[in-house]
Amino acid sequence: MITESEISKIIGQPEGQQLEYKAVLPPSRTIAQLICSFANADGGYIVLGVSESPGRTLEIPGLSQDFHANSITHKALDLLSPQPQTHYQYIQHQGKSLYIIKVEKSGVTVSAEGRIFKRVGVETILINPAKIEFKGGYQRVRDTHQLLVNSKQHATNSKSRMIEHYQSILKIIDDLNKQLYPHGPSNFTTDPEGKVLTRILYSSFVDNFETYLSDILYEIFLACKFS
Repeated sequence: MITESEISKIIGQPEGQQLEYKAVLPPSRTIAQLICSFANADGGYIVLGVSESPGRTLEIPGLSQDFHANSITHKALDLLSPQPQTHYQYIQHQGKSLYIIKVEKSGVTVSAEGRIFKRVGVETILINPAKIEFKGGYQRVRDTHQLLVNSKQHATNSKSRMIEHYQSILKIIDDLNKQLYPHGPSNFTTDPEGKVLTRILYSSFVDNFETYLSDILYEIFLACKFS
């Protein structure tokens, strides 16, 4: 149970080790990563319906109950293993509806889809990033991978997921380089099996980009609705 008096003591404090503000309702995967990071640190609160500007000025637009935050939170918790002790509910604050997720510190390491996040200051840090090693020998693959790594440093959650998918495809291309590009990275294979594999991989590129567009449009919609 989260009380209004408990939240009144929190609202107004700057974001930090135990507090994260979100003006809108993020996707379930983002919520899962935040819950995971707090559980692996000191616990804390995720407050939806409040935004903090760079000058640390708080705005409280509130969060509409039309977005079914409970359902999104349930999906987020399903992505966690083990599930930490979490409390979540709508709270009325200054005439606005806020959605609060209170995360207790976990005694064991919590992962979100196999990835371990930890709260460090105001950042949600991935502490077990997948290590991708390229052994095929094509420099162009390694150069492209490095471009993706650089692009990910300040990427949104949607863009990060898109980049990670592209990195996984690059790894497959590197592993199968002799089948896909037997005569060098500028020449496609003439082998029928290699052609089929190439079509599948490039189709995956396109599908992933369409998913990214869907995610980013949803985030823009939510931001405009509560701006």
